[in-house]
Amino acid sequence: MQEKNNLEEKPNISKISLDNNKEQKTKLSNKYVFYFRVSEEILKNQLPNKTLDSSEYESQVKKIAEFDTIEDFWAIYQHMKKPDNCKQGIEIQMFKENIKPMWEDEFNKNGGKLSLKLNKGYTTIIWEELILGIIGNILPKEISEGINGIVFSSKKESNILQIWFKDYNKNYTNELEQCIRDLLQMPNEAIIDIKKFFYEEDFKKNKDNYNEKYDNYENKKYDKNSYYNYQNYNYKKKAYYHK
Repeated sequence: MQEKNNLEEKPNISKISLDNNKEQKTKLSNKYVFYFRVSEEILKNQLPNKTLDSSEYESQVKKIAEFDTIEDFWAIYQHMKKPDNCKQGIEIQMFKENIKPMWEDEFNKNGGKLSLKLNKGYTTIIWEELILGIIGNILPKEISEGINGIVFSSKKESNILQIWFKDYNKNYTNELEQCIRDLLQMPNEAIIDIKKFFYEEDFKKNKDNYNEKYDNYENKKYDKNSYYNYQNYNYKKKAYYHK
């Protein structure tokens, strides 16, 4: 039987029904947008006759839906495929309104990303916890205001979650890391990687060794003992946690 095409993993937004009665909804402090993307590697395998380059990245990012209330979030989220069930090459992104999920965006280019590498099967619970922490203003105000979005990427042997933020400086990154450790109850030995985004000129100069120099964290050989697998994750259930 032929394996299901990764291009068909995109949520069917026609199934999403949002109640327009805003007066009875819980308003969020920001408006957010969910996006969907299939990696270049998968696209090249499935569309061998199509020429792909970095300039086409934006056209590959597809908007799923937007929300500014907690009720609309759940209405959208229940129709989306969860990280633990995504095939390799699938990427889901959630960003504040008017911020594109691209490092070249005006709100991203001076910032960076915090990355967590997770064993498959333990990603959805962390993904949901991070999303709810971001949209629910559970994090300190200065940390929350600095976060632009969150990205999930399904890799071959592990999954990666990233938090993108707008200003890269030592004070902010240290506080952000500690907030995420506290939110997820992570032990100190759990690996958190933080990298700065770089300008297009830097990419052009270093494109031959781009993966090695800038994204070596994502391309390290997977070792089941070296990444936090959350098997002993003491998850503190909260009232808003969606089963």
